[in-house]
Amino acid sequence: MTEQKATNVTWHEHKVSKDERAKLNGHKGAVLWFTGLSACGKSTIANAVDYKLNLAGKHSVVLDGDNIRMGLNKNLGFSAEDRAENIRRIG
Repeated sequence: MTEQKATNVTWHEHKVSKDERAKLNGHKGAVLWFTGLSACGKSTIANAVDYKLNLAGKHSVVLDGDNIRMGLNKNLGFSAEDRAENIRRIG
């Protein structure tokens, strides 16, 4: 399978730099991506980490796959094509 790259994508500079955002938030940004089988505890762990980060005064957001499928991707199923589209939409 040959991966096709979009030709109509343009990088846009942000008005707020990474350094400015880190100063505003009091910490640098990071991404934690929990992967695993269905019902293995990813959401439970993610929510526990989110809670602990909040208690420590850190800004955090949980993007739960099930919740995304109920909103942004509510029109998708679980076929190989739909799974690929689900991943494409959330980045």
